[in-house]
Amino acid sequence: MSPIARSAGWWRTRAPRERAMLALMAILLAAFAWWYGLLWPLRAVREHAGARYDRAVSALQAAEAEVASLTAHGGDGARTVAPDGEALQRRVLDSARAAGLAPSRQRTAADGAFVLEFERVAAPALFGWLGTLAGDGLAPASLRVEPADGRLRASVGFGGDGT
Repeated sequence: MSPIARSAGWWRTRAPRERAMLALMAILLAAFAWWYGLLWPLRAVREHAGARYDRAVSALQAAEAEVASLTAHGGDGARTVAPDGEALQRRVLDSARAAGLAPSRQRTAADGAFVLEFERVAAPALFGWLGTLAGDGLAPASLRVEPADGRLRASVGFGGDGT
């Protein structure tokens, strides 16, 4: 005899009152499994997504406020003009010296960019200097960095046709 046939025979031997009680118990177990197995985790996922959304909105508002602040510092909303030519070279070289960096080579690229090359420079010094320049509104037009003997070899370009 198959298990299904045995179960059906067992079910028929139960009194109608027992069958109603067992059916109700099965329905309650299914509802419990539905609630705690599916709905509860979905609610937790929804709350987590809502919190992530709130954080994203907050970050967007902070970024918009920062943009508005930067625009306000520019006077009437116009961009301030970045130095070029010799003024750019002087400003970049002075800031590199102030940061304790000594370029191993400086050149003018084919596109007119002023390029500084550094051999074996410490990462914190290089990226700190670049961060200071960016804070002053002067970001490099090109940057190539590669590891070299536990330090970095970097080529940093300013100006040129791309800026």
